Amino acid sequence: MSDRPNARYLPSVEPLERKQLPSGLATHAAGNRHRAAAETQSNASPAVDSKPTVGYLVYRITNPDRYNSVVKPPFQQVMVQRDQPVAGQQYNILSILVRNGTAKTFTAADNLQVKLSQQNYDTPVLTGDQQWKPGQWIVFYVLTKKYYPVPSQVKSGFLFNLEGARSVAVPGPSGIFQRITYDPDKFAKMLDWITAYGPGSQGGAGYKYGLPVTNVNEIVSAKTNRMDFGGYF
Repeated sequence: MSDRPNARYLPSVEPLERKQLPSGLATHAAGNRHRAAAETQSNASPAVDSKPTVGYLVYRITNPDRYNSVVKPPFQQVMVQRDQPVAGQQYNILSILVRNGTAKTFTAADNLQVKLSQQNYDTPVLTGDQQWKPGQWIVFYVLTKKYYPVPSQVKSGFLFNLEGARSVAVPGPSGIFQRITYDPDKFAKMLDWITAYGPGSQGGAGYKYGLPVTNVNEIVSAKTNRMDFGGYF
């Protein structure tokens, strides 16, 4: 007779007797489990449910289409700082470009706000009779003596409050342009050129062909399901 095992023979496994820890050790083990569970919960990432359901969020454009890849000056420009630049002084420019990806025309009455991460005041996006129409781009910028004037290049930037939904647009390396001499009569055209055709936008080809442009964004309804980056908080 062959010594090979019979595949149809399935021996049963006798269950071991369940052992109970002594009362003192059982209490200690239970306490450790509760503490571990509490630490895990406190260190967990924010729940998806924390995403706003009202207002508008800013998202980085990582998948350009035939609408949000058309970037042509002149742009509306918003300086996000109280300190006024001095003519003849040298500055670095930190900027982002944001497209209105909604079907709504915003006005000053919508009270849209923006600030830098470290600022303790808000700057209105629109004032007076200004409008932000669907498909329109706005450049948000600061003039600074620092190389990169926000605490972190990966999670700090321009913080937006758009009808109650708060989000951050991180400029990244595309958002910095160094050593310009400030001339108030020429600055607006200079900023338009830098934004549309400068090195940060890959000479203008980055928007059209999906090359890495880290400072280009658009706003959409907070209810929109987006797969690309949206730093809401």
